[in-house]
Amino acid sequence: MATKKRIVDSECRAFSDEWAWKYFFTVVKDKPVCLICNEAEAVFKEYNISRHFTSKHKNSNYEAMSEYERKQNVESLCKKLSGRQNFFKKVNTIQEAATHASYIVAYNIAKNNKALSDGEFVKQCMLKVCDVLCPDKKNNFQTINLSRKTVTSRIEAIDKNLTSQLDSKIGQFKFCSIAMDESTDINDTAQFVLFIRGVDENFEITEELACMRSLKGTTKGCDIFREFQEGLLTLKVPITNICDITTDGAPNMTGKKIWISWTL
Repeated sequence: MATKKRIVDSECRAFSDEWAWKYFFTVVKDKPVCLICNEAEAVFKEYNISRHFTSKHKNSNYEAMSEYERKQNVESLCKKLSGRQNFFKKVNTIQEAATHASYIVAYNIAKNNKALSDGEFVKQCMLKVCDVLCPDKKNNFQTINLSRKTVTSRIEAIDKNLTSQLDSKIGQFKFCSIAMDESTDINDTAQFVLFIRGVDENFEITEELACMRSLKGTTKGCDIFREFQEGLLTLKVPITNICDITTDGAPNMTGKKIWISWTL
């Protein structure tokens, strides 16, 4: 007959305060941890904890101490352990802040249409300012990575996040309207821009630049309509939810032969 497997976690074992000075143990993340060697035991069981102390620290100075001396040493060891834990927490906090700062700089570089390599120049400026205002914080500023490669990856991550947010918003639209414009950029390349404005079931209005697509070759009405269709497919906008379409009034959008509103 098969025996039922014993589940230790369901036995509701608890750490006894006297184990701290008896065996130099404390609790770290729901595990008993030795203050002398920092090794952890699997469960809160006195036999396991006492066996660890007698087998690994039997000939140490801790075994010969009196109860008062043990309590004094336990308090000192606990302070050291807490100091190490706080140090690693502080390091993680600084790293998170440095990453956040690099995202802020990358976002502003992209928003102001600056060169990706400008991140390194911005860091140099920050370090110079830090030397004047807060020289004791210079090491924190040096941890901010603003290399060209890092700025590029940060901008790509921001783009993916914004696209994901817009896709989520569009999926909740009950009705939406589209505004379109076709013009040429400084490189004389025709660009088709599509704006979307929609409302969800809670009557929250969202208006965003949905996409921008380059028109290669001709810019006839059929070319614009093709890019318009592909834009809607990319954004996953149901045509049945579109209640209004606005164009820039150009003949290739409002002409007699091809008019996007009529085609739809």
